[in-house]
Amino acid sequence: MASYGGECAGEIVAVGAGVTGLNIGDPVIAMAPGSFSKYVTVGTRSVTPKPENLSFEQAASIPANFLTAYYALHHVAKITAGDRVLIHAAAGGTGMAAVQIAQAAGAEVFATASPPKWEALRKMGVKQIMNSRTLEFADHIQELTQGQGVDIVLNSLTSGEFISKSLSVVSPQGRFVEIGKRGVWDSSQVARVRSDLSYFVVDLVQTSQKQPELIKELLQELTDKFSNGLLQPPPLQVFPIEEVISAFRYMQQAKHIGKIIVNQTIQDEHHTEKSLNFRCDSTYLITGGTGGLGLLVADWMVSKGAKNLVLVGRSSPDETTKQKLMELEMSGAAVVVEKADVSDITAMTRVLHNIDNSNIPLAGIIHSAGMLSDGVLINQTWSNFEKVMAAKVQGAWHLHQLTQNQPLDFFILFSSVASLLGSPGQANHSAANSFLDGLAHYRRAMGLPGLSLHWGADSQVGAAAERGADIKAHKQGIGTISPEQVLESLELLMSSFARAEVGLVAIDWSAWQEKVAKWQFLSDWQQVMQTTSGVSGSEFVFKLEAAAPKERRSLLVAHVLRQLSLVLGIENPESISLEAGFFDLGMDSLTFVELRNKLQTSLDCSLPSTLAFDYPTVGKLVDYLSQEILRIEFSNK
Repeated sequence: MASYGGECAGEIVAVGAGVTGLNIGDPVIAMAPGSFSKYVTVGTRSVTPKPENLSFEQAASIPANFLTAYYALHHVAKITAGDRVLIHAAAGGTGMAAVQIAQAAGAEVFATASPPKWEALRKMGVKQIMNSRTLEFADHIQELTQGQGVDIVLNSLTSGEFISKSLSVVSPQGRFVEIGKRGVWDSSQVARVRSDLSYFVVDLVQTSQKQPELIKELLQELTDKFSNGLLQPPPLQVFPIEEVISAFRYMQQAKHIGKIIVNQTIQDEHHTEKSLNFRCDSTYLITGGTGGLGLLVADWMVSKGAKNLVLVGRSSPDETTKQKLMELEMSGAAVVVEKADVSDITAMTRVLHNIDNSNIPLAGIIHSAGMLSDGVLINQTWSNFEKVMAAKVQGAWHLHQLTQNQPLDFFILFSSVASLLGSPGQANHSAANSFLDGLAHYRRAMGLPGLSLHWGADSQVGAAAERGADIKAHKQGIGTISPEQVLESLELLMSSFARAEVGLVAIDWSAWQEKVAKWQFLSDWQQVMQTTSGVSGSEFVFKLEAAAPKERRSLLVAHVLRQLSLVLGIENPESISLEAGFFDLGMDSLTFVELRNKLQTSLDCSLPSTLAFDYPTVGKLVDYLSQEILRIEFSNK
């Protein structure tokens, strides 16, 4: 089984017999295969103390990238002051590490990167920057150096003519260091082109296995340089472990600069996890607070330590609500009921002003106010849209504007599954809640708290329960969630604000799939669901076998195009030429792995990892599949 991750930073939780100099609780960084796991076990030669001036995220960016660059430039290429060094893909993790190391050695840096990333390299002091997506860098370097070329090439670009072009710019007796993993030339290939230079292929994993003491020595040298401020960690894009798929997708798009870090926080298994508690010296505001859902949340917050609540509602409390408010006060909470329309900026300014004057600062907002005015879209009026949007859109925006300069612990917006999946007869409701979703992301971009929750229908409280929406939902394959599940989910999400937008829906996927099939705007989702569902992987093969031999190739072509379009996000599979190269279509190593997995599953076969390189167009791939993989007759007649 393949393991993911090769480096990490964290705390030691156990040490083996005979280990000295390292203790439980020590913060360290390590070269650690399988480091996407909760725990990893490594030898002491792969571990070194974490510099105190670095966070764990920053420290995790050091081992692989900086060790590779440091080893390649100092121990292999023997870099010296005055050397000219070409660093390919210089805006990546290893590239940025190499730039710093080369600059520290007194070398002149020539760098390639995609144009959107050039500014990041300029800020590092790199003056000679060229495009990593074209071969023009070779002529540019020769022009800049008056034909003398560079002394060292640190190469990671191996597709097309990049290697031969990179070899052409190395000065006589220069050094070419290859750190790429695929399409790498062997020494005999290089010798046929440039026999005068020194050629090295660096594989840090092999080096660490053969020379573990050297790796430990280099790791210590690097951490000393970070501790002294001689080296700096690269720019980081951090993803929580729950969003690891998003992290890989982000890396696949090649938009990042520096390093992508996946952060995993481990709860101490020997201690009971602390439950969420609200501050007793702060005020919490709930809009829609006198409704069923608002009172449910208010009661829960009081049970979690809240002592000061402000509940906003458009109408005066009825007898049932008054009884509930009395119970809250008997539990020790001070509850203020403000009769106000959240869409009225004057009224909400008054509410917030009253909280300020109470000298009990506002610490959090839950915006649960809302109104429904259902109807088929063709029968909807703007008046119906205004009724629904007033509370959701205007109310949320007023709360944002009036509190954006206050240090809130949370700003939670009660959205709806209607804006996530759509809902017949609720176009206005869907649109209004979509605004809440966008506002949560907008606040996050501003560095403010923001969380939008797509609630499904509650089985007992709220407008959906009152109007029997749960019955309609069941017909669509969507179940209800209980009040207890609402509160459990709310506590979990408020304890960890990893996302700006979360859906909480009970779905019977098989029943919902039937409903989705009738919704044209979700047809793409339907295609993805069909290809990733539990349907037998040989179903397409059965279809292929049942077809006439002369029809099989066209079916196979259509199938491959469909899988390719799903991977690359191309809306019209038929628009893809059979002669178009996969990499010209925007495919990279990660998207190819996804395509290969889809084909292996749908064709019930095993395919080589070099498939895209060996058969680089749809036409060639189909020929290979029909002639060598699928054991059925294909006819061109």
